[in-house]
Amino acid sequence: MLVTTPKEETISSIIKAKEELNKALSSIEQLPPFDPQNTAFVAHLLNNHLTVLSGVAELLQLTLKDYPNKEVHLWLSGMRRVCDLMAHLTPKLINVQSSEEYELRLEKVNLALLVERACNFYRRIVEAKLINLIFEAPAESAFAWTDRVAVAATLDNLLSNAIKFSEPGSRVWVTIKTETEHILCGVRDEGPGLSSDDLGKLFQKGVRLSAQPTMGEPSSGYGLAVAKTLVDKLGGEIWCESELGRGSSFWIKLPRFQESLLLFNVKI
Repeated sequence: MLVTTPKEETISSIIKAKEELNKALSSIEQLPPFDPQNTAFVAHLLNNHLTVLSGVAELLQLTLKDYPNKEVHLWLSGMRRVCDLMAHLTPKLINVQSSEEYELRLEKVNLALLVERACNFYRRIVEAKLINLIFEAPAESAFAWTDRVAVAATLDNLLSNAIKFSEPGSRVWVTIKTETEHILCGVRDEGPGLSSDDLGKLFQKGVRLSAQPTMGEPSSGYGLAVAKTLVDKLGGEIWCESELGRGSSFWIKLPRFQESLLLFNVKI
């Protein structure tokens, strides 16, 4: 049995994290050239990716908090600082019509693990707002055939919205369910819910709904449009179940991984 030292395990973790970051950056590089009419959509999407990247860096900082090499801590702090600066600038670009072009890379993704990591990133935010974030997943494996960066960006939209419109002291549930050919992920809150008029406007670009963030958080009106565009491109579905005054549940359904998919060069 091969025994690894703490140093070797740390190096292995950094290498794996670098591979994940390279995948995310590669997906961003695949975005097509855009003109001013595409700026809003791309800016919001980029902001989601920056949030994911910053979250990876923060989790690495927690994992490597006792790592003796001070340069590693400086690199991770610098990465988070750069992400924060870019995330501060991207909202300034969200003021024009959007584009729906985005190239995806499909692969076998452990959806339960990806969602759990997204929840871990939001722990600090929900704790500051005194919200109880509850993650529920089945014991069985939950692998999807999808693009991990696109799913992470979609989750960022749904989670940030649930927290943004929830009162302090309330609860948010994130649930994974498996079906024969699909995997579902739901985000449910105890917020104000949606009126029939709001439900009719869901997923439209640049449309702000009647509900207001409970602590003055910013809202661009593009988040759900970005989420729908990505999920549609992934061959999935996204929908909302809500009643005014009774909270909201947003669900995404994605294709479940099947071994036969590896026999085909599937490209969306």
